[in-house]
Amino acid sequence: MTKTNEELLKERQNRIEKSLAFEKVDRVPFLFSGPGYAPVAQGLTLADFCAKPDEALAASIDTMDDICAVAEIDGINTTQAGCFPCLLTEQWWAKVDIPGFELPDNDLWQVAEKEVMKPEDYDYILDNGWKAYLDVIRPKVHNPELLQIHADWMEKNVPTLGKRYRDRGYEPLVGAVTEIPFETVCGGRSMGKFFRDCYKMPDKVEDVLKLGMPFWIDLAINASRACGVMGVWVGGWRAASNMVSPKIWNRFVWPYYVELVEKLHEAGVRSVLHFDSNWDRDIERFLELPKGACVLSTDGSTDLRRARDILGDHMPVLGDVPSSILAAGSPDDVRAYVRDLIKDLGKTGLVMNTGCDMPYNTPKANVDALVLATHEFGSA
Repeated sequence: MTKTNEELLKERQNRIEKSLAFEKVDRVPFLFSGPGYAPVAQGLTLADFCAKPDEALAASIDTMDDICAVAEIDGINTTQAGCFPCLLTEQWWAKVDIPGFELPDNDLWQVAEKEVMKPEDYDYILDNGWKAYLDVIRPKVHNPELLQIHADWMEKNVPTLGKRYRDRGYEPLVGAVTEIPFETVCGGRSMGKFFRDCYKMPDKVEDVLKLGMPFWIDLAINASRACGVMGVWVGGWRAASNMVSPKIWNRFVWPYYVELVEKLHEAGVRSVLHFDSNWDRDIERFLELPKGACVLSTDGSTDLRRARDILGDHMPVLGDVPSSILAAGSPDDVRAYVRDLIKDLGKTGLVMNTGCDMPYNTPKANVDALVLATHEFGSA
């Protein structure tokens, strides 16, 4: 007898939650994560994906249905919401070159980083506040046409975002995006200049970063409640251990992650630590975060096996199948990676996922191999 979407959803929610709690499951759950892959798979141009949020969301869910025709998946890591380039710009205060505007229709969007935030802007923020500065920086980095589409869509659609996935039988792990101010200011100032600021004017940088924390905390909590998905994608890129010296990391990075995770945990929001690049140096510090408050999501650069050895059952992890293997490897390469990862990490405290996001040019055969291998090697 064919199960209803409601019945499938309950099974999938249970499977995900049990695995994240280090309980036995019938198989390792799988979450889709491919904002660039979905439109390509559905024959939607990347230009339309960026400018037409309804079509972008439909492409995400339809792609999940197509994958399920090969082997069942359980949900999505991060929901597709609004105009994707606008979300990137909000995170990094950096202009994004967009297909259909600066780029051909099927070229991938690209952050075009340059110094937009000037040294004197630190004083403006300190005098006027973080939110006031948004009115200054946004016109310098956003595409105004897309920003208006994005704002209108988000206001209308966020309350039903989680429901739209669940109605189709899929559980979203994440419904909102947040980060620490270090990442935001780094994008606005540009990486080289911001890193110099951390040494040349550390007190002023610290004061500005502290002012930004309530904004990102409140945004995460309010957005989670609004969309009905009590999980937040906590970003980390330039703040990674291999990017920042211990002196800077211990002052401007780690205390902010601890505060952010603790505040979200108190509000009943799970933090999915989307930590690209290499965090090996400081993995032991993750034990300082509340047990059960986080999921570690890496991109293949961090040694996930070592992280599991250190963290134990303190923090579950998402599988980190690298983009390079998905885009350029063979189905056998994908299968072998999944096999070895599940063998080494075990079948609890693990949800299979791609490292960062599935590349837009991933062959379908590799997508099929990824999900089939999760079933083959992740079943009880």
